[in-house]
Amino acid sequence: MLMIRFRTAWLLGLFVAAAAILSAQKPSELKKSGEKYFTQGRWRDAQAQLSAYQEQKPGDPGVLFQLGISLYHLHRPAEARKYLEYLVAKDPTTANPDTWYYLARTLHGQQEFEPAIAAYKSFLRVCGERHPFRAGIPDQIRRCLSGQGMGLNEAVALVENLGDRVNSAGDEFAPLPSVNHADRLYFAAAREGATGGQRNNEGYEDPENGRWCSDMYVATLQAGGWEYEGELGSLLNTSRNEVALGFSETGQVLYFFRGFTGYSGDIFADTAGKKDEYALTRPAFSGPVQPEKGDAYPFFFNDTTLLFASRRAGGFGGLDLYYSIFSKGAWAVPQNLGPVVNTAYDETSPFLASDGKTLYFSSNHCGSMGGLDVFKTVFEDSNKGWQAPVNVGAGINSPGDDAFFRLATDRRSAFFSSDRLESFGERDLYIAYFKEEQALASEPVAALFAAKEKKSAGISERVKAGIPVMQYDTDRDILSIENLKTIDALAALARNFPETTVLVTVHSDETGPAKFDLYNGIKRAEIVGKALVERGVAAGRIALRSCGAAYPLARNVLDAAPNPIGRHLNRRIEITLAVTDGQLPLDLELQRPVVSEIMAAGGAKQLDAATAGLSYKVEIATTRQILTSDALSMFSDLMIESQPGAGAYRYTAGMFKQYQRAAPLLAEFRQQGFAEPAVIAYIDGIRVSRAEAVALVKKYPDLVAFVKG
Repeated sequence: MLMIRFRTAWLLGLFVAAAAILSAQKPSELKKSGEKYFTQGRWRDAQAQLSAYQEQKPGDPGVLFQLGISLYHLHRPAEARKYLEYLVAKDPTTANPDTWYYLARTLHGQQEFEPAIAAYKSFLRVCGERHPFRAGIPDQIRRCLSGQGMGLNEAVALVENLGDRVNSAGDEFAPLPSVNHADRLYFAAAREGATGGQRNNEGYEDPENGRWCSDMYVATLQAGGWEYEGELGSLLNTSRNEVALGFSETGQVLYFFRGFTGYSGDIFADTAGKKDEYALTRPAFSGPVQPEKGDAYPFFFNDTTLLFASRRAGGFGGLDLYYSIFSKGAWAVPQNLGPVVNTAYDETSPFLASDGKTLYFSSNHCGSMGGLDVFKTVFEDSNKGWQAPVNVGAGINSPGDDAFFRLATDRRSAFFSSDRLESFGERDLYIAYFKEEQALASEPVAALFAAKEKKSAGISERVKAGIPVMQYDTDRDILSIENLKTIDALAALARNFPETTVLVTVHSDETGPAKFDLYNGIKRAEIVGKALVERGVAAGRIALRSCGAAYPLARNVLDAAPNPIGRHLNRRIEITLAVTDGQLPLDLELQRPVVSEIMAAGGAKQLDAATAGLSYKVEIATTRQILTSDALSMFSDLMIESQPGAGAYRYTAGMFKQYQRAAPLLAEFRQQGFAEPAVIAYIDGIRVSRAEAVALVKKYPDLVAFVKG
């Protein structure tokens, strides 16, 4: 008790002395030094100096602005919000975009999604086209929308911070549960006192502007909770960055990263049974992971499988997940996990559970609620493929970056790192307790990656994929969370198979004159087309078409009364991939809703049959606005076609399997006064030019008449 009182008195004296030093400084000195620290990103020092200035000369907008941002970075959101909200309340039309940005980030971090969206939109209103944050704001708004609809993970009983006896004001990350000791946790941390000191981005010592290097540490579970035990030792922690990565199956080998920067270093293996206390360098790990080429976050499974994230060329965008198999004394060439798992965003920190088929990883695509969220997918033995990943839900996930998820050996708890605003420092370590065991152990899955390995060995294997039909009630629903997941998956497939054309078809129910349903449909298709382009699909590879209400899936009227369920089912968007020459390298199936026999309409099947293989339509006219000619009301099979960004709409009618059968309709449109109608050929719904048709004549002999014109 005497020691505690002495320590408390000593700390109080230290704070009083520090306050006295600050109060002795002139306001101008406080402001100057605070602004300097702010520019350097030394948020704690900046906040101390600027707060002292604020006490002496309150109300300076520039100081309040820098205080708000410093407090945001110090994970003190309530205080940051107070200053930032004061600034925008004082001047609602403030032209300082960063005020709106950090207010939005603070509100987002506090899960105040609706006001965060409003603040993000205010930022977009005042920021310039070249502002470095501008490009990422639409995704942040989508993540807010995702967060609004995200529920708690019912399997989780509790999520809690490991506490300030493990976490610090620094950066704790990469938790690694011991294989053989349930009460031991290894982790990396970049915090004050680290062996490597403070270094800049080039790896050189820089006490003024550098960041603390990361060392490897150990925490143990005591009667009162998790406690910091110490560093792993001077032979493992050096002047460089060290991060513990994983263990061998027996737990006797620790794999760890060492490098001056996160992308310039090597992986080493520390063998517990063969320690040489005089050795200065541990043996290097000979494997396919190359940090200097963008490889990171390796996970070692069962001594035979290695998963990691990488920015290697040929991926789907950002960081992708890859795997490599150890066989016959060597690691195989890494293979991409494919478009079901990877997206145009970052996928990182993979963890394969002990069942060998449950994969956890983190991604920052728009299905997250903030930054990186933890997702889960399961490998299905039946089709040798991954299920669509699902977000593990709020609690484990937050508006911050949640990553490095690792199930403990008991499978009833898991560790992860997060920089959520309530943490003690940059990132903290958290633990999740589950109500039941997760990823239950099963027989070893020897054929886990069998299909992929066949492909890498030169054995052709077709990819199977089911494509959900996107539903909408209003235009606001087109880019809903669920629909964006479908768009993300289709964009990834399109990038992986660049020879394909993406066909976007929009259907409607009967809302009024057919010409308006048709035109509104192509405008909706443009929204989807723009989203695909934003996800890396070239506009020239995307075909947009609107069918209006011509091909219903269900009856709009049932028993002489409006059928709202049928109308909802008919308001749908169908996306698929097609090729005009050769065989599609995919087995795709549109997963349309099941409709009862009483309610079902045959429009969808009719369109599928009419557009399968070779077909012809008559192009009536190309316009830049809606075509309102009364002559169009005579036809029930009108469509509008376009491409993203084209701004030109091609009106077509008819659906014929032989070229000559289109001739009467062509003549009829000429009689109606349309100047240049023409017959157009299609293969599986994709239009082909006469030049392209020449190469297809052997497969489709009827194209001879089309080519001759």
